[in-house]
Amino acid sequence: MSHMHSGLRQPCVRGFRPSSVCLVAVVAWFTLAAGAFAQDDSARFATMKDVEAAPETKAYKEAMSGGGAFDATAREFLEQIALPQLQMEANRSTIERTRKRLREFLLGGIANERSAEEATKTVASFMETLAAKNDANPAVRVNAMLLIGELQSTGKPWPPAAATLAQAVSNTDLPKAVRIAACVGLAKHVEATKGVAEEQQRMASIAVPAIQAILKEPTTPETVVENDWMASRCLTMLQFLGPMKPDTAGEVVRILDDGSRSINVRVRAAAALAAVAGPESKVDAAALIQSIGGLAVVSLERDVAAADKLLLDRQYGGGVGQPLPGSAGIVSQDEFSGAGMPADLIGQPAAAQLIPREVCRRAAWRLAVLADAILTDDSKRGLALLMGDVPEPVKTQAQSMRRMAMALDERPLEPILRQALSKLMPRGAAGQKP
Repeated sequence: MSHMHSGLRQPCVRGFRPSSVCLVAVVAWFTLAAGAFAQDDSARFATMKDVEAAPETKAYKEAMSGGGAFDATAREFLEQIALPQLQMEANRSTIERTRKRLREFLLGGIANERSAEEATKTVASFMETLAAKNDANPAVRVNAMLLIGELQSTGKPWPPAAATLAQAVSNTDLPKAVRIAACVGLAKHVEATKGVAEEQQRMASIAVPAIQAILKEPTTPETVVENDWMASRCLTMLQFLGPMKPDTAGEVVRILDDGSRSINVRVRAAAALAAVAGPESKVDAAALIQSIGGLAVVSLERDVAAADKLLLDRQYGGGVGQPLPGSAGIVSQDEFSGAGMPADLIGQPAAAQLIPREVCRRAAWRLAVLADAILTDDSKRGLALLMGDVPEPVKTQAQSMRRMAMALDERPLEPILRQALSKLMPRGAAGQKP
């Protein structure tokens, strides 16, 4: 009896003799599976909760946690019973939870490393097929791709998934929502390489071609929102992938100078260039700094132009001086004066601030990022360093933009934003349209 008790504590993994408990679990697993997969169990497994409570699942979990091999029977359990739960109509309202449970409940606690790898491969293959199914529900396809990006190995993103995600990101045959989901997963893989040069090089070979494809992809009025989102995420990824090659830098510069793209995408393009563009990138630092200065002005001009248009609309509508809906708590005239701004700077009562505080804070973020792209406050990073000895006007330009950003962040008021535009506007440019 003491020998049997000793056996209960013995782990059942490769290299050890299986204990009686492991043998019982494996026998139960095969016995249950023999009849489980031979019939239509759709009624028994209508929801994820049904699967979690099923004896087949218990047997699978015991076999995997006991160090058992991931064989054809285990694969069949995942493919025919467990993984189809993501596309079950009964789980649609809780699809995010279902996705999480499929990963944590079925892949967690697998003792045998090889079994864990094979189980993860099975999940990845199933989800890749599901995400590509044109007749599948859009939410199912998106969650299938998200699950691929969430697969892990030893607490980190599962390496083989990176290639699958990169391919999906640049696959124009897939719906934009599925590609965005792939982009989310790819970003996790890229960010996991931070600080590890060899891993960054490996990931760059996988991710950069997909990123370039996104940056090159034509944008139409119908796709601008999705394309700008993907471009922004890809530009952020570039900052983790080591030195920027000339062909990649060329695409990023094109985004920076493209007036048809959103301001935020162009701001992130400037940040990406500043982060990883070096002498090997073959960029014209002086021209880029000029572009960044122009972008700062244009971004503020558009905020002001939107406010001026709104004011004209309200004047023609007879609503002059009335606060906008949702503008409760807008600053008072005293606050404007306290900010050092003349009361008539914007030609309207202070209570009718037409540029919301949130827009002012967004402007502050843009100015801060663009200032750092030129030259950081400590002069250790920025495109200006590619010029060799940084000219004093360039230093002054970055410092001025940074001061305006700090002022707007501290007091996100319309007059301060207008003052920032006035100070950053090149001489002789007043009155130009944005």
